[in-house]
Amino acid sequence: MFKLARTHRHRVLMFLAVILAVVLVLPAANCAPKAPEGAVPVTNVRIHSQMPIGHYLTESIDLFIKEAEARSKGTLKFTHYPAMQLHKDIEMVDVLPKGGVEMAQISSLMFLGKVPELGAVAAFGLYKDYDHAVRATYDVEHGGGLTPKVLEPGFQKANIKLLSYVCYATSSIIATTKPVHKVEDYKGLRIRSLGKTVSVVIESLGAAPVLMSAADMYMGLQRGVIDGVLTGATSIYERKLYEVVKHLQDFDLWMPSAFSLAANLDFWNKLAPSQQKAILEAALIAETYSTERAIQGEAEARKALKDKGIEVYRFSGAELDRFYGIVRPAIIQMIKKDYGEEKGGMIIGMIEATRDAKTTWKKCYEINNKRLMAEIK
Repeated sequence: MFKLARTHRHRVLMFLAVILAVVLVLPAANCAPKAPEGAVPVTNVRIHSQMPIGHYLTESIDLFIKEAEARSKGTLKFTHYPAMQLHKDIEMVDVLPKGGVEMAQISSLMFLGKVPELGAVAAFGLYKDYDHAVRATYDVEHGGGLTPKVLEPGFQKANIKLLSYVCYATSSIIATTKPVHKVEDYKGLRIRSLGKTVSVVIESLGAAPVLMSAADMYMGLQRGVIDGVLTGATSIYERKLYEVVKHLQDFDLWMPSAFSLAANLDFWNKLAPSQQKAILEAALIAETYSTERAIQGEAEARKALKDKGIEVYRFSGAELDRFYGIVRPAIIQMIKKDYGEEKGGMIIGMIEATRDAKTTWKKCYEINNKRLMAEIK
């Protein structure tokens, strides 16, 4: 009897202890900090770039990542795959739209098959300088706007969101294994191309275009698959192409940057507005940085190539006029053929309308970024 009473008393005491514990813990739980309503979850982002480690374009992507992560307050976490570690530049044409990576620094001209409108922008020989090239693409106020009116709709159909330029070069040059001092010297040469527009330029000079990834240029030149490349001075230096080409023709082949920062459109649409804003703010910083470095880098690369024994040849005034007299009509004909007289005429009209405006490339970058910011909902 005593044992039963003691057992019953023990059970009562245990029950009371449990009740007391609940009473004490509940207020503490209610006082514990809660995650704020509407908190943005962390999003992991794989980003591809193609230039060698140490090149200013790769540094520009690293700067973009640093700024975007900070401005997103840690809700964006990037993993960078530079120097084509995951895919070649040509492969991005299929990889990015399918979501193989969320973001990429893309070689825009390689997307001509998916976005034919790109041919209108890479209008070699139609721009008087880099400011003019950027005005034609961004400066709607002065009659331009190729990016919002022509390019962006085309990229969106390919499931890609354009964010900014990543400026690789403000102009392009041709480097060859044989000396070229006049237009006729290009006849019969096989020259690496980036896409249709570049191919039209090469063909108009009497040469044969060969579509090739930047990663294959050195071996292509070394093995005699190609006789030259149309590219930028910094790429020739960074990729050590000076070991296999000895002649460089320096033109004013101005065009908007051949490289862009882009995102998979499905990925972009799922981001919180605060994350989209952080990415666009960071993109403008990287866009400006890359252009300043490109301008500086091109001058340094030309000097460094001369120091390596490369002939840097500048056509005479008369020969340069002949060069553009061949290239410009070929590009205009291509634009009108690909887009029709009406749309092609509109594109050429935007290029001409912005020729003598005064807006600088830097101001145009700010204008375009502000427009993209206003689209965030």
